[in-house]
Amino acid sequence: MIKVENIKGRLFLVGAEDDSFWEAGKYIRRMDRRLKERPHTCEYVPLVYEHGTHFVLPESMLRMALPVGLKFVLRFIFKAAKEYPDECEAARKDIDRRLSAALKEWREEN
Repeated sequence: MIKVENIKGRLFLVGAEDDSFWEAGKYIRRMDRRLKERPHTCEYVPLVYEHGTHFVLPESMLRMALPVGLKFVLRFIFKAAKEYPDECEAARKDIDRRLSAALKEWREEN
């Protein structure tokens, strides 16, 4: 078990239910429960998307890494991206928006 309650700082916990490599949704819910049950000083945001595959990265980051053919590659690698391409893209865009906003807020505080 990761003792997330001992982490000093801010956490952005992101995962998808259809992650075929790791049960991200399950573990994020477990960390959320652990933080609710134990005293801690960290600020955290738990985000679990129904669809998003293992690549629940910000859309802008994936576009920089793979500017051409991103959707094709994801559909080729992940069955869920093939079955739910719009939902997976929406999850990546939401992560991008939320993470960008959080980073901006954190920078402005310091």
